[in-house]
Amino acid sequence: MDFYVVIPARYDSSRFPGKVLTKISDKSMLEHVFLNAKKSNAKDVYIATDSEKVYEVAKNFTDNVYITSKKNNNGTERTAELAKILEWEESVMVINLQADMPELTADNIDFLANKSINNKGLSTLYYPLSNPDLNLDKNTVKIIIRDGVEGFCRVVNNDSDVEIYKHIGIYFYSVKDLYLYKSLPQSNNEISLSLEQYRFLDNKLKISAYCAVSDPGISVDSLDNLNELKGVNN
Repeated sequence: MDFYVVIPARYDSSRFPGKVLTKISDKSMLEHVFLNAKKSNAKDVYIATDSEKVYEVAKNFTDNVYITSKKNNNGTERTAELAKILEWEESVMVINLQADMPELTADNIDFLANKSINNKGLSTLYYPLSNPDLNLDKNTVKIIIRDGVEGFCRVVNNDSDVEIYKHIGIYFYSVKDLYLYKSLPQSNNEISLSLEQYRFLDNKLKISAYCAVSDPGISVDSLDNLNELKGVNN
């Protein structure tokens, strides 16, 4: 199945400004994410940014980098804009891969693409929480599973009777559903929790989720997270 990977890459992250350009070994975090995606079966990999700084750095390792609007509210909107710039047909399938996950490897990208081929709406991945303390970590987004995807949250009560997993920052959808997403207003949950996927859920659009086939590693949200990185080998 043909699909593209798009890596939305903002410079002005609210929790860790400039994190996508932070060096890990001899490469930026963005380049590590890009190289991992290139190892997948994606037809091609693109970077969509709103920053000249990110654009100039990315041009050193790929020509597939595009400047998009600063008015985009999140990575899904940025991915939708890139699809429009490149004039992709509505039937084209796209994976949006967050730029702060340098340990997520190609096996998970291909797994999500293969599982989601006939899905509508949004498809994504989750993984078991490595430490119960993460239930209270606001930077670790959780997915709630009960007869399907029930919701997402940042903080979980430890006595919850539902299945709670770590949500992974990777999304699969068609260009048609990307355009639908961008045509809808931001939802209350999306805004209050700063979780872009809630626009699908709050508008009764389908969300499918699968357990990742390998540990996707951490999402880098702080300098402390950089010290936890152990699986980046590009």
